[in-house]
Amino acid sequence: MKRWESKGFVVLLGFLQAVYTLEGCETAAQVAEEAHRAELLAPVAVVGSIIGSWIIGLIYMLALLFSVQSVSAVQSTSYAIPIAQLYFDAVGQKLALMCITVIALAQFMAAVTAFTASSRLFYALARDNGVPMKRHFMFLNRFQAPLLGVWLSVLIGSLISCAYIASVIAFNAILSSAAISVMLGYLQPVIIRVFWPSAMKERGPFNLGKWSRIINVASFSFIVFICVLFVLPTTRPVTRSNMNYAVVSIGGIFLIVGLVWVIWGRTRFVGSVHTNPGVGGLGSSHPETSLKG
Repeated sequence: MKRWESKGFVVLLGFLQAVYTLEGCETAAQVAEEAHRAELLAPVAVVGSIIGSWIIGLIYMLALLFSVQSVSAVQSTSYAIPIAQLYFDAVGQKLALMCITVIALAQFMAAVTAFTASSRLFYALARDNGVPMKRHFMFLNRFQAPLLGVWLSVLIGSLISCAYIASVIAFNAILSSAAISVMLGYLQPVIIRVFWPSAMKERGPFNLGKWSRIINVASFSFIVFICVLFVLPTTRPVTRSNMNYAVVSIGGIFLIVGLVWVIWGRTRFVGSVHTNPGVGGLGSSHPETSLKG
């Protein structure tokens, strides 16, 4: 970290990697319409994924730290990813290649999970008349998957991934933007629980009880703090080549969403549609929402 005199701020910047590991933990909630007893099992799956990730991640990080042979060698490595140097120093070339392959497979499966969740969001927006081409986004193939949403998610994800190859600046911006976007997604229901606590009068089988208010206020404060932190520059002095462009990416997302709302959503969006799990693959309140191939 160059020219940052505050060690505390440098430590705070490390939250980016920690928050990034939580991305996708809410996937169970996004596919809840396809699950039985989702009102209980979906939140249990979310909490379970966080706890499981924390335990496995802690073990993995301790193993990495105790395997470091030379900090300077990792910092000055010629490999594209420094962790490859750490593996190479600790276990040799063949096992290092195997470890990197495992990481690549894990990242691939994480991407599949993200595409699954994203396609369901496209379906839900189409069902609520929130996007154009409603019938196409609601089309289900023989596996009961929203086909257009899946492949559109894959296309967008692939295009974004190309930026990793093109530029380190783009890589850092995408990493920060991804973490901020997920946090902003988490923030929406938290805001409702903090500022309109009586909006949900009926409690489900999984609830936080008397701790709900405290936990939601703490979550709100942490998310706002993290989102502000992640748009700050990571090095000083700030130049065009080391600026944190996450704020530009997030601003672009808000611009696109705003335009879609003004042009389409404000006159056609009908709000949340109550679903019937027994109709169609993803649940439906009317036949049009379950168009099958």
